[in-house]
Amino acid sequence: MLEQLTIHNLALIEDIEINFHQGFNVLTGETGAGKSIILGALELLLGERGEASLIRTGTNEAFVAATFNVNSSPEVKELLQAKEIELDDNRLLLRRTIKSSGRGSIYLQDVPTNRQLLKEVGNLLFDMHGQHEHQSLLSSERQRLLLDRFALLEESVAIYQIQYREFENLNKELDVLKGELAQTLKEEDYLKFVNQELSSANLQADEEDNIRDEVASLTQFEVIQDSLEEFNHLLRGKSEQGALALLKSGLTSLEKASSHDAKLEDLANRLNSIVLEAEDISESARDHLYSMSFSQSRLDELQSRLSLIQRLKRKYGPTIEDVIAFSEATATKLANFEASDDKIIELEDKIKKQDSILVELENRISESRKKGALKLEKMIQGRLILLGMPNVVFSISITEHPRRASGVDKIDFRFSANLGEPLKAIKEIASGGELSRVMLAIKSSLAEVDAIETLVFDEVDSGIGGEVALAVGSQLNELSKNKQVIAITHLASIAAKADSHFVVHKESDQSRTYTKIRVVDDYKRVEEIARMLSGHKSQEAALQHAKLLLEQ
Repeated sequence: MLEQLTIHNLALIEDIEINFHQGFNVLTGETGAGKSIILGALELLLGERGEASLIRTGTNEAFVAATFNVNSSPEVKELLQAKEIELDDNRLLLRRTIKSSGRGSIYLQDVPTNRQLLKEVGNLLFDMHGQHEHQSLLSSERQRLLLDRFALLEESVAIYQIQYREFENLNKELDVLKGELAQTLKEEDYLKFVNQELSSANLQADEEDNIRDEVASLTQFEVIQDSLEEFNHLLRGKSEQGALALLKSGLTSLEKASSHDAKLEDLANRLNSIVLEAEDISESARDHLYSMSFSQSRLDELQSRLSLIQRLKRKYGPTIEDVIAFSEATATKLANFEASDDKIIELEDKIKKQDSILVELENRISESRKKGALKLEKMIQGRLILLGMPNVVFSISITEHPRRASGVDKIDFRFSANLGEPLKAIKEIASGGELSRVMLAIKSSLAEVDAIETLVFDEVDSGIGGEVALAVGSQLNELSKNKQVIAITHLASIAAKADSHFVVHKESDQSRTYTKIRVVDDYKRVEEIARMLSGHKSQEAALQHAKLLLEQ
């Protein structure tokens, strides 16, 4: 419910604050007083483009804010929760600033947002009916939602949507699998060749370094052999004259000296360790020398293997790890290719079963929609007759539509106001007054099922008067028992039915004109109703008539 609307520096409005109430709120005033500016402010909160021309002359920015109580609006709460916007005592503040520079700002609570989200939230908070394009009921999808609510189909449609998503996911999975299969078929010969080449190569991650080490050893065989022989000669020598024999003699002398001087024991121990390590090194070098052998065939084999690795790295690398990964991926593709036919058959079988489930649900939902549509169209047509359309025909058309998340039905509310005129979709209705009355009849019929709490009617009185105007006023009053209704009217018989009455008027000083708004009640309200009746608020006959209307 709209609780408060604040407007600052918008067109002729400098500063006004309107506190709306539950029930039926009516705005009246002379033509040109500024009622349309208030509507324009609400349109801005529905995400309309904010033009710099709307800013009051002499100022740099305009500001519009509205506070809504969303305690009874679960759809709004769900959307805000998804956007991580917190409410304050179930109240939501919408703020919008338009600047002459063209850079405005939009806030939900204190969270900056964009026009798209403002539209989403605004369209859940209030509806505007008149000669504008904001009417949610002009949307076929919105009409479908309302019919489903009226026919108590929301739970069935929710179940259908779950099954539909599963159907869509299965089809997407099948498309992906077929696409992969088609691509694999194009590459099959190539993949088989690659798989054969890499499988036979049987590459190992660390083999390249090991091969290079062994190749280096074989190509330098003579150098290594000669060096080891020389090392062995130097360490052991002949007639015990090698370095190892000299170290041992030195150790014997040092041990003899340390037996008389304890300070030398540590040196003796250290030299003993060196001798032991030298003996171990000497034996290891000698063993390696005796084990060495040269094989030209082994060298050729290793160089050939190294050449193969280099070639494979150039084709599938750049590293041996990359080549191995490519080999594994190729093998996986071929394995999947071999299993693809079975997977496709399995998926197609699942899709067929899922399609059967959807068809059964679609038939059930469509049948319920058709039954609900018959009841709803009779109810709406009856209300339109009361609203001064004795020859009206209202119909809810249900035609087949390609399958989507809501089923296979396309819903169209269709209307003809005059005898002999064909039924047309309500979005094609030219008259703002007719459109507003159709919306009023629909809203009155669906008041219990439509979640939008605040309804704004502009020009609902266009082209009507007398008993029809009284009927429109009664319908608005009846509708306001379940919804908050805000209507702009020029007819006293409608204004008299309101619970709260606001008068929009202009004031001028020596330099500027201002649009103002005030709440009227008691005698002031009688005077305003009298003005609407006769053009003079103090004419006695008009005053008496106004009192009578208010009493009624």
